[in-house]
Amino acid sequence: MAVDYVKLAATAKKLVTDNGRTIILVRKSEVPIDVNSPWLGNTTTETTLEVPALQMVPASVRIFGLAALGESGMLDQLIARTEIIYVCFQGEVKLDQYTIVRDGSVDYSIEATQELKPANTTLLGFIGVRR
Repeated sequence: MAVDYVKLAATAKKLVTDNGRTIILVRKSEVPIDVNSPWLGNTTTETTLEVPALQMVPASVRIFGLAALGESGMLDQLIARTEIIYVCFQGEVKLDQYTIVRDGSVDYSIEATQELKPANTTLLGFIGVRR
């Protein structure tokens, strides 16, 4: 029996959207003010993406065991280096492009990311952050 990952992704999106809140993923990049006059410096621009997410404290993950979230060896670094873990549904967007999570008015630095991606369909993303 084949697994319908598209249906699983739709279920994951619904559960995260219904039970979570919207966070903003931020990617900053520097653009020259004038490419012909590099001595004028750069300006910083932000590219943002709104995604539904749930927030967890890493200690709660340890209670249930790392295996509950998937391959435990891959999640060790995510949990060890972070203060908060966001479980999000980002579709097929790569999380490692982003450096900041904006939750309300608070910006968190992204320390580690992981994706639950069986076959070719991303089901969930895990983002470990620190202030």
